[in-house]
Amino acid sequence: MKRFQTLALGAAGAFAAAAIAPAAWAQASATQPTTSTATIFQPIQLAKNTDLSFGTVVRPITGSGTVSISATDGQRTPSGGVALLNSGPNAPAARATYTVTGEGGQTFNVNIPANFSMSRTGGSETIVVTLNMSVTNPQTLSGSLGSTGTLQFGVGGSIPVASNTQSGAYSGTFNVVVAYN
Repeated sequence: MKRFQTLALGAAGAFAAAAIAPAAWAQASATQPTTSTATIFQPIQLAKNTDLSFGTVVRPITGSGTVSISATDGQRTPSGGVALLNSGPNAPAARATYTVTGEGGQTFNVNIPANFSMSRTGGSETIVVTLNMSVTNPQTLSGSLGSTGTLQFGVGGSIPVASNTQSGAYSGTFNVVVAYN
């Protein structure tokens, strides 16, 4: 009798396994739809409208001073006995101005060097220019996603002028970089 129970249980187990097997086989794979997205921005662009010019400056008789150009409004300010002329080869004085265009409503950063050197034409003398800008980071372009946005800003700075600064024309370049965040 014991043998019959074992056979019956074995047969029942095999039957149960056969009944479960199709259900387990049905769960061997599953499908889930997945959404894919992308947002495309137009390129960010930077246009220079005006260059930074300290104008024509008369060095002090003794000592030293500075000439500063406001990044906000381009106003030129002397100190320490430096005199300003409103005419001459580099007149008028001006802040550098720029226009940024890109995807409306998006944030970006403006990067400028802290300083750079201008060299005297025909000589080896240099003047270190300390830069500043009229904006703080981050900035946001006007408009909204799907439209063109713009923003304008200025770069100003200051230069030291001493009684022993060599006369002549000084020039140099610096890079301004804008990048989306």
